[in-house]
Amino acid sequence: MAVPEEVKKVPRPVNTTVYDAGRDGPKRFFVRERIGCKYIKGHNPQPVYGKVIGYIYEGKFIPKGLELRTDKPDSLSFGSAAFAYSVCQTLKQELFESFEIKTALTLLTIALLRVLKPRVPNSRLNSLYERSWISMFIPGIQLSGNTVSKLLNNLGKDAEKRRHFFARRLSNVSGFEHIAIDGTLKQDSSIVNDLSGFSYKSRLKGCRDISVIYAYDIERMEPLCAQVFPGHCIDASAYREFIRENKIEKGIIVADKGFPSSKLADELKQHPGLHFLTPVRRNVVNIEKLELLKFDGVLAGTKQQVLYAKRKSVSGRFFYSFKDTGLESSEQKDYLNHRLRHNDFNNENYLGKKEKFGLIVFESDQDLSPKSAYLCYQDRWLLELMFKKYKSNEQLVDSRVQSQDGRTRN
Repeated sequence: MAVPEEVKKVPRPVNTTVYDAGRDGPKRFFVRERIGCKYIKGHNPQPVYGKVIGYIYEGKFIPKGLELRTDKPDSLSFGSAAFAYSVCQTLKQELFESFEIKTALTLLTIALLRVLKPRVPNSRLNSLYERSWISMFIPGIQLSGNTVSKLLNNLGKDAEKRRHFFARRLSNVSGFEHIAIDGTLKQDSSIVNDLSGFSYKSRLKGCRDISVIYAYDIERMEPLCAQVFPGHCIDASAYREFIRENKIEKGIIVADKGFPSSKLADELKQHPGLHFLTPVRRNVVNIEKLELLKFDGVLAGTKQQVLYAKRKSVSGRFFYSFKDTGLESSEQKDYLNHRLRHNDFNNENYLGKKEKFGLIVFESDQDLSPKSAYLCYQDRWLLELMFKKYKSNEQLVDSRVQSQDGRTRN
C-alpha cells in the first residue's frame, strides 16, 4: 500500500525509506535503512534496503530498540540448584541404568525442580527450569504441562521399570547400613482410586485412606524405594510384601511396632545379609525377664539425658532399652492431665505405668552398641517428620494432573 505523504514527511534518519505493513498497529509504518545499490544493465541503479531500524508512530520516528529475549533469561538461580545437582550423581547413574536416557534426565530434572520448589505445578515446571541453573546442568529438556503429565502417567503404568530402578538403589546398600522402613496412612476418599479403602483408623477419621510404605537409608540419608498399598491392608502384611516385591535382601531393617520381628522370619532365613532392629511394646515379658529397667549407664553425645541397658536373651536375640528423661516428663504430664480431665486417678495404676514413662525397647539379631541402636531410632524419626509434612504441611490435595471429574488441575 502507498505510504501517506504526512508519514513520509516525518523526520527520520537519512538513506532510509518507509514501508506500509498494511495492518493497523504500532508497527504498521516501518523504516528500513538503505545499504547499497544494485546495478542492472540497461536500467537505473536500484537501491538495496536492509534491516528495519524503527517505526513512524504518532507523527514521530521511534527507533526499533532491543526486543525482549525469548530464549533464556540473562540471570539464573544458582546456589540451591548447584548444591542439589552436586549430590545426585549416583542417582543419575541409577536412572541411566533403568530408563532410556531422555526419560532418565527428564525424571531427574523434575525431581530437582521439586526439591527447589516443592509446590510447583506441572504447568510451571518449564518456567522454573528456564530460570534455574538446572537448565545449564541438564540442557534441552522439554517440560510442558502435557509432556510432564504424560511422562508421569506412563511411569505409573510401568511397575517393572520402577522395580528395576528400586533394585539398582538397593544394590548399593551395604550389609552394615540401616534401612528404615515405615508406613503412613494418607487420606484418600477418591472414587477413581482402587487403592482407597477403610483403614483401622476409619472409625476415628470417618474417611478412606491409602497406605504408603517408604524405605530410607539412614547412613546415606537417601530414599531407596516406596510403594502404595490399599488403605485397609494390615501393616504386617503390607510390610512383608513390600520387602519381598522390592527384593530388600541386605542391611539392617529399622521398622516400627506394626512390623514385629516374627513377621520377618522367612525373609531372614532366606537372606543371611538381612537383619532387623525393631521396637517392642512396653508390656512385653522380656522387659521384666531380662531386667531391662535396670539401666547400665547414661548415653553420651545425646541432647537429652538417656539411660540405657543392653541384654542378650536365651534365644540369642539382643534387647536394648532406653529411658529418655525428656520423653518421660512429657508422657507423665500427658497421663496426669488425662486423669485430671476424666477424674479417674488411681495411684496403683499410676505407679504401674510410671516406671515405663519415656521407655523405648528394641529387639535385634545384631550385637550393636547401645548408642548405635539409639541413633538408628533417632534417624528413623526423620521418616515420621517426612510423613507429617507429606500429609499436613504440604497440603497435597491434588495429583497435579486431573480431578475426579476429569478437569485439569495443573
